Amino acid sequence: MDTTGSMFEEITAARLRAHSIIQARANTPEQPGTFLLVPFHDPGVGPVYETEKPEEFMSYMENLMALGGGDEPEMCLSAIQLALTHSPPLSEIFVFTDASPKDAHLYNAVRALILEKQCKMTFLLTEDPSHKMKGSRRKRRRRRETLSPDRFALYSSLSSVSGGLTVFTTNSDIHRVSAIVEDNTAADKVTLLHAESDSDSNLSHSFSVDNSVKCVTLHLTGDLRQCVLSSPTDRTQSLLNQQGPLAECEQFQGLYRISLLSPIEPGQWHLNTIADGHVTFSAIADSNVDFLYYFAVEANGTHPGLTKVEGSPIAGVPTFLVLAVTGLSPNEKASFSHVTLLGANGESLQKVWLNSSSSSASSGEELVGWMASVPRVPFCVRLSGRDGGGNRLERVSTEMIQHTHIKIQVLSIPRLVPGHSTTVFFDVQNHGPARNLTLTADDDRGYLSQRGPHSLSVGERGSVRGEVELQTPKGAEAGGAVTMTLTVRVLDSLDSNYAVLHLTVVPPDPDMSPPSCSIMRVEHTCPGPIQCTGVRWTVSLAVTDRGCSGLASLQLSQGQGILTLLHSPTDPLGDSLEENQPTPKHKPQNQRDSERTSPAHGENGYAELDPRLVQGNPPLNVAQWTGGLPKPLWVRYTSPCCSPQAELLVWDVAGNMRRCHLTASQQRGIRERSGVSDSAGEMPLQSCFLLFSLLSLIWTVPLLVGVGSFLY
Repeated sequence: MDTTGSMFEEITAARLRAHSIIQARANTPEQPGTFLLVPFHDPGVGPVYETEKPEEFMSYMENLMALGGGDEPEMCLSAIQLALTHSPPLSEIFVFTDASPKDAHLYNAVRALILEKQCKMTFLLTEDPSHKMKGSRRKRRRRRETLSPDRFALYSSLSSVSGGLTVFTTNSDIHRVSAIVEDNTAADKVTLLHAESDSDSNLSHSFSVDNSVKCVTLHLTGDLRQCVLSSPTDRTQSLLNQQGPLAECEQFQGLYRISLLSPIEPGQWHLNTIADGHVTFSAIADSNVDFLYYFAVEANGTHPGLTKVEGSPIAGVPTFLVLAVTGLSPNEKASFSHVTLLGANGESLQKVWLNSSSSSASSGEELVGWMASVPRVPFCVRLSGRDGGGNRLERVSTEMIQHTHIKIQVLSIPRLVPGHSTTVFFDVQNHGPARNLTLTADDDRGYLSQRGPHSLSVGERGSVRGEVELQTPKGAEAGGAVTMTLTVRVLDSLDSNYAVLHLTVVPPDPDMSPPSCSIMRVEHTCPGPIQCTGVRWTVSLAVTDRGCSGLASLQLSQGQGILTLLHSPTDPLGDSLEENQPTPKHKPQNQRDSERTSPAHGENGYAELDPRLVQGNPPLNVAQWTGGLPKPLWVRYTSPCCSPQAELLVWDVAGNMRRCHLTASQQRGIRERSGVSDSAGEMPLQSCFLLFSLLSLIWTVPLLVGVGSFLY
C-alpha cells in the first residue's frame, strides 16, 4: 500500500474493502488464514504487519495515513519483495499505488519469488499513463509531465508473469474496482481461464464449468467495443448493452466485472470480444477441486527416480510434469487425461498425456506426463479431465513459464550463525552456445556482502562456479529466516533463470573451551628469594580465546604487581608481529580511572595501552580491545621479586574461565587452571604463529585453484 499524500482515496478504498471481506466471512468457515499489510513510500518500506486476527488487521488499516511525499517514484518493488517473503505459496497479492517503482533493480528478484511461490500479483493503479494530467490532478504528483508513459511496464510484466491483472483506474472508481480483491480471496478460488491479447481484432475465448463450480466471475481489463457471452446451450448475451439472462456486467474505468447468474449451466462457455489495445481475460470460480504441479527430470545418481527442477525448465531437455489433484472428496468421481500448455493469448501449444487417464483420480494422487522438450515461448498449464457427470473439468495455473538454456545449481545451503560469515557455492551451467551473462544476488535482510550485478562468460555447454558471502549480524535472532535469490540473465537475449534459497539463522555451537595463557617473553628474572628487595620480575603473555565466543574480561586476583595491556609485541627489528588491536571508541568506567592520554612504547618494543590492573581491581572488559576477533591479547605483568607468585583470571564471552598462575621461578611456562586445577597444555606463541600461517596457506590454495571462478 502506497502511503504518500496522493493516496487518500486508495487507502480508503482498501480499508473499506478489507472490512467488507472480514465482515462477509465473520460467521463462515472461510475465514482467511493470514493477513499481510506492507506500507511503502520513498524512502521508507514496511514494517510488515502480519496477523491471523481480523480485528488486529483492521486496526493496522485504520492507522494508515496518506501523508507527505507526492513525488515520483516510490519503493514499490521493495514492498512486494517483503510481501512475497512473508506470504505462503499460492497467495494473492494486491498493490495499490499511483507511482512507478524507484527500485527497478529488484525486478529479477521479485519475479523469481513470484515464480517460486506461484503467487499472483494484481496492481490497482490510479494513474493512467495514456492520459494527460488536468487540473488538480497535476498537483498530486510532482514532475509527472516529464515521466515516461512506460513507467508502469514493470508492474504489467509482473502481473503477466504471475497470471494477475494490472488495472488502470481513477480515484472515483477505485472503491468499486477493488471488488476484485474480494472476488479473488475466497477460500476455494480456482482459475478457469486466463489470457492476454494486444490485438485489435476479434478475440474468442472459452472456459468449462463442471458440477463442482459455483459463483463464476470474469474480470476483463482494457477497452472493449463489443463483448458477447455464449452459454453451453447456445444462449447469448451482449454484455455491454444488454441485461441478463446469462450474466450481470459492471463497467468501471479500466475494468469489466462479469458475474454469471444462477443457475450456472455446466459445459463449455464462450466469450467473443472486440477490443482496442491490450486486454486481459480472467475467469475465476469457487470450487474445491484444483491442482498443484512441478517440473522434474530423471535422476541419474545412485537412487534413480525424478528430481524436481529448481527454477525454469531447460530447453531441449526431456522433462516430466508432475501434478497432484487437490480437494476431491472420497465420494466425488473425476478422471484426468491430459495437460495442455497454453501460450499468453490462450492458444494451445502442446498437449501432454498423463499416466492415469483411465482411472478415477483421488485427492493428492500424483499424475505424471512426459515431454521431449518444453515450448520455446512462455506458457501456462491447464489440467483437463471429466467430472462424475461427464462434464469437461478444467483448471488453469496462471503463472507463465519460460524455458531457458541457463541453470543455477546451488551446491550448498549452509546455516547462518550470528556474528559469522557464510558462503553459498553454486554453479552456473550453460546448455547453449557460449554467451555473456549477468548474475545478481539479493536477500531480504541485507546480509549479502555484495549483490552485483556481476558479469561472467561461460563457454558452450560449459559451467562456471561462483560464491556469495553473507555476513550475519551478531544480534541476529536464532530461528530467523532469510530468503536469498540468485538471478542470471543473458546479455543479448531474454534468456534467464533463478534460484531461491531459504536460509535459517541458528544459534552458534556452545563455546565450552576456556581461554589460554601462553608465555611469550621473560624480560627480567629474580636472583633468588634472599635478594628480592628492590628487584622486579617481568613476564609477557599472549591471552587467547580457544572457543568461538571471544575474550570478555581479565582480573588480577593475586599478586602485588601491575598487569598492563600491550598494543602489540615487536621483533628486534621493530616490525610488529601482530596487527594492532583497534582502540575502542567507548571505554568502561573502570578503564578511565587509570588511563593515560596515549599509548607509550615500553621496554623491548612494546606499545603499552592505557588499562592497568592491580590486585583488588574489578574485572576489566577487554572485548573491545580484541574486536571480537580470534587474535591474542598481549599483556605484561611486572612485580617485585618479594612477591614471586600471581594469579590472572581470564573469561570469555560464554562464561568460561581460566586461572593463569605466574611464578618468578617458572620463567618459561605458566600453569593454567579452568576453575579447578588441571594440566591443560600450554601453547607457545611460536606454535600459534605456525598454526596461523598454516591456516593462511590452506585458505590460499582454493584461491589459486579457482582462478576461473568469481566471488561475490
